Amino acid sequence: MKIHYLFRQFHAHQISIEKVFDTISQQMKIEGIEGRKIANPYPFTIFGLLCAILFFRKNQADINHVTGDIHWSVLGLDPKRTVLTIHDLVGLRYLSGIRKKIYYFLWFYFPVKKSRYITVVSEKTKNEIIELLPDAAQKITVIPNPLTSEVAPLILEKDNLKPHVLVVGTRANKNVDRIIEAIANLDISLTIVGELSDNQKNELARRKIRYENQVQISDQVLNECYDQADILCFPSLYEGFGLPILEAQAHNCAVITSNISPMRELASDSALLVNPESSAQIKEAVEKIIKNPELKKKLILQGRENIKKYSMENITKQYIQLYHKIVKENDPN
Repeated sequence: MKIHYLFRQFHAHQISIEKVFDTISQQMKIEGIEGRKIANPYPFTIFGLLCAILFFRKNQADINHVTGDIHWSVLGLDPKRTVLTIHDLVGLRYLSGIRKKIYYFLWFYFPVKKSRYITVVSEKTKNEIIELLPDAAQKITVIPNPLTSEVAPLILEKDNLKPHVLVVGTRANKNVDRIIEAIANLDISLTIVGELSDNQKNELARRKIRYENQVQISDQVLNECYDQADILCFPSLYEGFGLPILEAQAHNCAVITSNISPMRELASDSALLVNPESSAQIKEAVEKIIKNPELKKKLILQGRENIKKYSMENITKQYIQLYHKIVKENDPN
């Protein structure tokens, strides 16, 4: 069985999908299944889009797996041997006008209609798709993202002079403005991963919050950020999955996240869940962990148990089962 993993064009600030499926393909090799990575070489223009569809059409294998983002690429592929992974429908939430209409048809409606096999990373994304296109229900398999980082040795106490809070991601859905409001006046050290807006920098300065800002960092540096942190503050307003939760738990961080799907199901009882629209609840959760060392240790230990469900071996086996199902269904014998 030969698999071609089809990726979007590489951008240094967008590597989450690549990180997930690079590690899955490496695990596939251990399982004896050959995989090849093929990235879109064309820019996103009307001409580039047509060229990319033809390019992927000429580069098909026993299984074509569209790993995410470039959903429109399935329009040139054989649906009988193509898997489309949809991570989220964030474009339908945050785009407007003609851009939203283009997203709806090219990234969602036509790809979902043509596809026979769709995987999603959470029940949340599955339900969002079915709400818009009920006929898609029978095509969808939920396969969570795996933990892509190594698991650090267990440490229940880190050597920080002040409690160290980590924020990963600065897009609008990451809720950074409320996090800033919540941690004002708390005696902590803060690291923010991701590019801050001028307004956010001004607000941090106005509130006299000292912080370190890391932008476009490697996986190694990101893991070092987790290793240094006591708390991951991740009260996101919208996620397709929420991988930072697992990454933080693999590096001995207590996690604060949102009490909405999919973060609620992903973290379960291994994190403090808050209303992401309440800066008061976010602040209360940070203070709880700071003031209660036993709670912090409990969350770290529960986090270590939680990540076992998302091991690379476990998730890869789920994809292998789907691939074999596709081959079997299309075997004329």
